Amino acid sequence: MRYLRDSIIATLVYYDIFDFPLTVPEINKYLINPERLSSLRSDLGAIQAQIRENLDDLASTGDIGFKDGFYFLPDRDALYKLRIEREAIAVKKWKKLLKTAKWFQAVPFLRAVLVSGSMAINNTDEDSDFDVLAIAKSGRLYTCRMFLSLVASLFGVRRTRYEKIAPDKFCFNHYITDGKMNIRHESLFNAQTYANLKPVFARDGIFGRFYAENIWLEKYIYNSLRSDLKEVPRSDLVINFITKFLEFILNSKTGDWLEKCFKAYQHKRIKNNPATYESGGRVVFNDNELEFHPRSFEAFAINKYNKKLKQLGIVQRVEEKDSGLTV
Repeated sequence: MRYLRDSIIATLVYYDIFDFPLTVPEINKYLINPERLSSLRSDLGAIQAQIRENLDDLASTGDIGFKDGFYFLPDRDALYKLRIEREAIAVKKWKKLLKTAKWFQAVPFLRAVLVSGSMAINNTDEDSDFDVLAIAKSGRLYTCRMFLSLVASLFGVRRTRYEKIAPDKFCFNHYITDGKMNIRHESLFNAQTYANLKPVFARDGIFGRFYAENIWLEKYIYNSLRSDLKEVPRSDLVINFITKFLEFILNSKTGDWLEKCFKAYQHKRIKNNPATYESGGRVVFNDNELEFHPRSFEAFAINKYNKKLKQLGIVQRVEEKDSGLTV
C-alpha cells in the first residue's frame, strides 16, 4: 500500500526534524494518518505488522536507514548514537524532575501535571528544561498558577522569562482547566506534542478525559488512541492533606476574591511583557487557558516537514500548516 509507505516515511521525516530515530512500536504509535497524504480512506485496523514489512522493504532498497532497531532517513546514521546519549541524559533528568515535582501535588486546585516536549520522548540534551502542561480546577486557574509558581520558586526550579537556557528547571508554559480541556489550536505539530504527554500525576480520570476531549488528534495521528491512560494519584498522605486543607480554605468568597486579584495581577504582567506581542508564536490568557509560546518552534518544524516531503516526491492532500501563530 503506497499510502502506508508514504505515511511511514512522512513520520520519519517529522521526527528527523528533532534528530530522533524511531523503533517499530514508536512508528506505529506516532504514525501520521495516511489520510493526510492520500484521498483514500485509511481504515487499516491494527497495522504494526504491515509497518514492519514496509520498513524492511524500505531499508532493503536504501530509502531509509536502519541500525539496532532504530529507523531513520538516509545518511542520518549518526542519530542512532545521539539517541542513546540523549536517553541516558533523560534518565538522570527524570530523577530530578520527579524528586521536585512530587511537591507540586500540594498546590491547591492543581489536577494534573503532564510533561511535554523533549522530556516526554526522552530526547534531551544537558541544557534541556522541563516543559509542562498543567491542568487546574475550573474557576481557580490563576490561584493555581500563583501557588504553582510559588512552590517552584521556593525550590529554585522555576524558569523565568529572563533565562534563555535553564537546565532542569520547570517551564510552565501551558495551563488549561478541567472544565474545558479541548485544545483549540490544531496542527500536526500540536497533535504530535499532545499525543506524547507523560503524566507526573493526574487524578479524577483527567488524563483519559483530556484525550476524549481532544479527539481531533486522530486527524493527524493514525493510532492516537492511547492505551496507557492510567491514573497517577497523589501518593503522599501529608501532601494530600495539605492540598485538601488549602482547597477547603480557598473554596470560599475569600477564594473568589483572591482569584480575581491574582487574575488582574497576572493579566497586567502579561500585557506589559513585550514578548506577548512578538510574531511567530502565541500567547493566550483567559479564564480557561494560559499559553506562553511567544517564540514557537512550530512554524519552522512544519515548513521543514513540507519541504522535505516535496523533495522526496511525497504529495500531500493539503500542505500542513501551523496552528495559527501570530504573524
